[in-house]
Amino acid sequence: MTAIKKDIPTPDEPKAGKVKQTRHLRAPIEIRIEITQGLQSFTATSRNLALGGISFESLQEFKVGEKVNILLYIPIKKELELLKAASEIVWLEDEQGSWMMGAAFRKFAPGDQKRLRDWLLDCVRAQKEGRYII
Repeated sequence: MTAIKKDIPTPDEPKAGKVKQTRHLRAPIEIRIEITQGLQSFTATSRNLALGGISFESLQEFKVGEKVNILLYIPIKKELELLKAASEIVWLEDEQGSWMMGAAFRKFAPGDQKRLRDWLLDCVRAQKEGRYII
């Protein structure tokens, strides 16, 4: 007899009520970011950050599928470390005068993915302990 995974609905089961799960550690972190597309560059603030991507609010509208480069300004002690990621806009919502968007990180500059992972883990640990390092 074959075991059926409970989180995958069979064809006759409704999908309603299924909880969306992300593959990456995600935290509500606000940091300065810079989005570059071609020769244009825009500054924004992150709303949510994960190893796989970022959500942010911007006055500049992008389209789903557009390729952008994102520069993350990571505060480490009293310094700012810059991390670079080639990214793709994967969702957007009209916020009546601004846009909330999500971008998936597609490729990091060498070593930047590990630095982001280490920093995110430190932030999440600090938040759980009631201290904030940002």
